[in-house]
Amino acid sequence: MQDLRFRCLPALLTVAWIAGCSNSEHTVSDATDAHGSTDSGHTEPKLTWEQVALGCAPMGSGESAHVMCNHGHSLSLHNDDLWSRRLYLLAHGHKDPHELDLMHAMNGLPPPLTPILKARVGERVRLRVVSYGPLFHTFHVHGHVWNETGKRKDVQTMGPAEVYDAAEFFAGAGADDPAERSGPGDWMYHCHVETHAATGMWGVFRVLEPKTSDLPGPDGRYPTEVPLPLGASGTTIDVYVVAAEVPLSIARLFSPATKTLDLVERLTRIYVPQPDEVTFLAATTSSVRKQLADKKESWTPWILSLRQGTKVRVHLRNVMPGIPVSLHPHGVAYDNKNDGTLPQNVATQGGPPVVYEWRADTPGTWPLHDHTKIIENLGRGLFAAIVVKSPAEEQKLQRDYLVFMHDFDMDWVMGSEEPGGSGH
Repeated sequence: MQDLRFRCLPALLTVAWIAGCSNSEHTVSDATDAHGSTDSGHTEPKLTWEQVALGCAPMGSGESAHVMCNHGHSLSLHNDDLWSRRLYLLAHGHKDPHELDLMHAMNGLPPPLTPILKARVGERVRLRVVSYGPLFHTFHVHGHVWNETGKRKDVQTMGPAEVYDAAEFFAGAGADDPAERSGPGDWMYHCHVETHAATGMWGVFRVLEPKTSDLPGPDGRYPTEVPLPLGASGTTIDVYVVAAEVPLSIARLFSPATKTLDLVERLTRIYVPQPDEVTFLAATTSSVRKQLADKKESWTPWILSLRQGTKVRVHLRNVMPGIPVSLHPHGVAYDNKNDGTLPQNVATQGGPPVVYEWRADTPGTWPLHDHTKIIENLGRGLFAAIVVKSPAEEQKLQRDYLVFMHDFDMDWVMGSEEPGGSGH
């Protein structure tokens, strides 16, 4: 299949197809001319991918058969679900397309920098969102609504360090009723600031048929879900995490020559959990990079998932030279010595591990981030999240996801000579 994502994109930050986009390169069937009209009147026009991207559809029959195209659809207006789009294309002679190809054809967007979220029709889902960076974002899910204080909604505006975890609904169904509503298919979730979506802040919420062969893993979860909670009320657990600088494909750089947004590899500062104390104490920059070698394009920030009432000791090591690191939590209970902002809370390369003691007493979703070189380190990726689950919530939810909204690579505050792109 041709790559049509940028052929007619008029500018980097205008995610829309316009009437002035030339179709002189379009390949149409023998029954249509370059404008999609028929010359014989006896054959239904076969749509090209360019026409699909323009929102085209065959109209009329016989001598009046023609192709009608909507030249003005944009990201925020062109919201039909991919399941319907796929069936439509199959019915018009196209080979079985991949869902991301469908999304690109519809919206003119580059591939997302976010994971695919999955649930079967009728499963109870919660989407948690944590927003970092200096900008405001609007979180939106296609095809679904949820309740908030008695009102239906499908979009939420969020500021820096703000959390939203009220997006709870039945997949492919309603906010309160598991009966099918929007149904199966690939549904877009994204920031509704279109320039942010255009640079990577979008993804796919995949609603599967009830008897799908795409089943969860042995623990009953899909890999991108919030991890199973650790601990139990009244118990104390130890968690080990390393701060490291790792090259990850995490941002996009605009190419003036090709007028495309290309995925670029950046040195990203991240928290990487370790399975045990031995691995934690032996960790180096090389070992952490090897640990993440197979996740260079699918890595997601650390999520510390705890059961309500659990006491946790978080052990932090830093393997980055010259870059101080700490951990500052929101929402959990701790004393002044474990705040993550004092000199004794800071981890340096070659220094001893720093230990923080917190108690997960309040259910919810909470930011967790560095508090030393906070603007630079957060801009480079040193953030995470805490999820505290009550017993009732564990029983209620069947699928649980957390999405980070982040403005990556804020060179304007770092004095960098290399442009980092507008990575969202």
